[in-house]
Amino acid sequence: MVGKEIEEIDTEEETEKIDGEEEGSFAELFEQSSQTPYGHFSLGDRVKGAVVKISPDTVFIDLGGKSEGTAEAQEFKDENGGLTIREGDEVELRVASVRGGIHLSKAIKARGADAVEILRDAFRNQIPVEGRVAAVNKGGFDVEISGLRAFCPISQMELRYCEKPEEHVGARYPFRIIEIKERGKNIIVSRRVLLQEEQEKKLQETLAALKPDLELEGQVTKLTDFGAFVDLGGVEGMVHVSEISRSRIAHPTEVLQPGQTVRVKILKMEPGKKGRQKISLSMKVLEPDPWDAGVPFQEGDVIPGKVARLADFGAFVEVAPGLDGLVHRSEISYEKVSHPSRVLNVGEPVQVRVLKIDEPNRKISLSIKDATTFQTGGEGEAEARLEVGQVLRGIIEDQKNYGLFVRLPQLGMRMRGLLPLEELLESNRSDVKRKLPPGMEIIVEIIAVEEGNKIRLSQKSIKDKEDRGDYEKFLKKPGRAGSLGTLGEIFQKLKK
Repeated sequence: MVGKEIEEIDTEEETEKIDGEEEGSFAELFEQSSQTPYGHFSLGDRVKGAVVKISPDTVFIDLGGKSEGTAEAQEFKDENGGLTIREGDEVELRVASVRGGIHLSKAIKARGADAVEILRDAFRNQIPVEGRVAAVNKGGFDVEISGLRAFCPISQMELRYCEKPEEHVGARYPFRIIEIKERGKNIIVSRRVLLQEEQEKKLQETLAALKPDLELEGQVTKLTDFGAFVDLGGVEGMVHVSEISRSRIAHPTEVLQPGQTVRVKILKMEPGKKGRQKISLSMKVLEPDPWDAGVPFQEGDVIPGKVARLADFGAFVEVAPGLDGLVHRSEISYEKVSHPSRVLNVGEPVQVRVLKIDEPNRKISLSIKDATTFQTGGEGEAEARLEVGQVLRGIIEDQKNYGLFVRLPQLGMRMRGLLPLEELLESNRSDVKRKLPPGMEIIVEIIAVEEGNKIRLSQKSIKDKEDRGDYEKFLKKPGRAGSLGTLGEIFQKLKK
């Protein structure tokens, strides 16, 4: 990444010989460089070019105009020694030398007797210089730059607080000289300002590529009560808690954690504080729409749900991820409810019956009071004993498009069962609302007691039994000796 370090130079001594040649001042070097074939490149210039070739030690960069520069391959390796570039990539570097070719680097590497002058010029022109972190001391780091000792305050090493200073010892970084005094004996440098500039550059590049409706991946950086902040590559956006999932969640920590990679969609971008872009993101819009996938239940089903929110007119209950149904205030209880908050709480689990599914308008009507077709009595009232086959008098209490709810006072004042439409008498199946209005007394038979003591009733079964009974009476009626008899009797006669 860098050249060999030179020995410390006493700037008050006479100029020394380097490689058998006398080094002049920085100005003289500049003038000499202008007379070389590479004269239009000056020490410290920032240049861009495309990587044309990569060898084990050197990277060759096309600078345009038939000019080619070289850089050490080490400059482009990560912590694990892997290359971070490939042929064709565009890179931006500094001109480190024009002697014998254009040598490029991420920072100036001052060499020779005039190292102090070169560093002073780098200070005046805000050009980065390369240094090696030699040691940790009180309040900062000792940094070696061209054989000279510099000091980097601990607050100037990283973008945030430096928690493990010892990890930087031995590393080579570009630094910005922020103070140079006493002929180079007092040099203060900062790495943080270069990191901030790089961050700002990356931010601007990222912002230029962002636009509403763009889908991309980001990393969760922070979670708050109102949402999650996501790093999109140098710039942060925010996913409001309502945009995290189609399922209702109370806090982002229910589904997210810092460091997690997520896929988001940009909803909008607008100016924020200090001129920064405010980016609103969504995760839930990338999830499948439950209506498109198909509602996983049918009208008449009793299903579990969770109270999502309360309104004056009723309660919204989440019955599947992204699917809310409305329990109208009149469907909460058989007793009058002045406001849903009197009997329900947000987040409370409830059982609901699906009254209607309106797919074109994406609406679901639910009932809590109809969710149980059987309820035990109040405090002190013994639970009624139920038996299949019981024939009882019932009072129609409510009409639904899938059946009738019938109160069964013989079993207890709060006992009720469901009489499905298919279990009605044939004569009652047309114009049910008129023929079987609420309050009407009917005879029903218990044909099933399902899980949760849900009672299933029938009228049809009673009629079927009556028909069988009449037929049996007919067969036993006296004076039928001349009849053909049953099919079995006819077969018996044929055998004789």
